[in-house]
Amino acid sequence: MSDSSLPDLRAHYDAMWDRAWPDVSRGDVECDLHLAGGLDPRRGLTLVARPDAALAARFEAVQDALLAADPRQYRQPLSDLHMTVLSLFTVTEDYASHLARRADYAAAARAALGDLPAFEIGFEGITISRGAVLAKGFPRDGTLERLRARLRDALRARGLDGTLDQRYRLVTAHSTVLRFVAPPADPARLAAVLAAMRDVPLGTMRASSLQLVINDWYMSSAAVEPVATFTLRPPSDAT
Repeated sequence: MSDSSLPDLRAHYDAMWDRAWPDVSRGDVECDLHLAGGLDPRRGLTLVARPDAALAARFEAVQDALLAADPRQYRQPLSDLHMTVLSLFTVTEDYASHLARRADYAAAARAALGDLPAFEIGFEGITISRGAVLAKGFPRDGTLERLRARLRDALRARGLDGTLDQRYRLVTAHSTVLRFVAPPADPARLAAVLAAMRDVPLGTMRASSLQLVINDWYMSSAAVEPVATFTLRPPSDAT
């Protein structure tokens, strides 16, 4: 289904690739120092959707191919895979005052969801930054964008928008599958695998249930604390 209100995600993902490719293809990556240092002490509050087993298996196949080319990089564990609907507050070391209002954040999410239907995200290939490899997600309709807009409004109405979109305004529907933690041992080999997987079909995520969770930067299962789960109604065209 096409929707003229949707952001041009293909162009956005292509621009990400074009910015990062000259550096990544020659092994100039941004290594994640927090991962090398052990557990991440930072926390945020995020509304997420999770892939089902079939889609997670396709993501795992991407990871297998990438790690065969460079086994030193960080594989996002299957239990940690997710698509961010919205970060209600950005991961920070100074999180206590935010978490003291977790019930208000949950109320904002509940109000924003209202009667919105379940929605689908089609995943097709990968894009890159200097720090990570991302599975490219494409919403099938405008439900995700409407949800994000309503959630931003609900947070502002409750005075909870102080760190909203602090790093950047989220428009993508990606899932991070790998993070760089070391310079590639064989940049040409890794670059060849990345290029080969750029447009490989991966499958579809049906977001019928969303989780509001306390999380670290990596959505590590060891750090995640569930706050609320929301079930979306079936789409009107469901049979």
